[in-house]
Amino acid sequence: MAHFNKTSRSGLSVALLALAVGTSTTLAGCATEAVVEAQPAQSSLSSAEGYTGRIRLTRFLDEPDGYCLDVPGPPSNVMLQFPLVAHTCHADPWADQVFQFNLAGQGLIRWTMDDYDLCFTADAAEPMSALNLRDCEAGDRQAFTYTTAGELRLSSTDLCIHVERTGPGFREPVGEDQDARGRGRSVNPQFTHLMRRLEMRACGEGDPSMSRWTAIQ
Repeated sequence: MAHFNKTSRSGLSVALLALAVGTSTTLAGCATEAVVEAQPAQSSLSSAEGYTGRIRLTRFLDEPDGYCLDVPGPPSNVMLQFPLVAHTCHADPWADQVFQFNLAGQGLIRWTMDDYDLCFTADAAEPMSALNLRDCEAGDRQAFTYTTAGELRLSSTDLCIHVERTGPGFREPVGEDQDARGRGRSVNPQFTHLMRRLEMRACGEGDPSMSRWTAIQ
């Protein structure tokens, strides 16, 4: 995600806390974080050898650069106290958007920037649960399967990683009758970066394009 000064980071923490409990808000910041060199990667999430790289929502929605799985905060100041999000894909891979998937056939979505070794973990095997980074234990709430439909399904469940819908305006609360063409939440005043919550939802529920993922480098 974008780089923030000390004052902006404080505001971002409040905004992300509101996001974590489902309240729409605007995030402020400026995109100046240095990019990182891309890691060697297989070309597909379905590769038998596993995959290392970025993971993007197949549907671009209101973001011309697409939405990638992302760790909140810039690489220099990640905010692990907040749930994982889908965020504007950076022009070049940044470390907070590079993950390992299914290495050694474990089904883990692993983040290993610097000294971190953490895995995507569903808060519960229940619909609308958030995802956070936790110590990798290969438990039931950390094992994912990439389906033929392009979904990341929590193993032994019918739940998939889903990108939230927003209303016609990004300040509006999410409602069941609002469609997915609404704006994501702004991350900076220039509206150049957007983000949306990730949540576990029944695979194929509602608009299936909100839970279909692809590999990009």
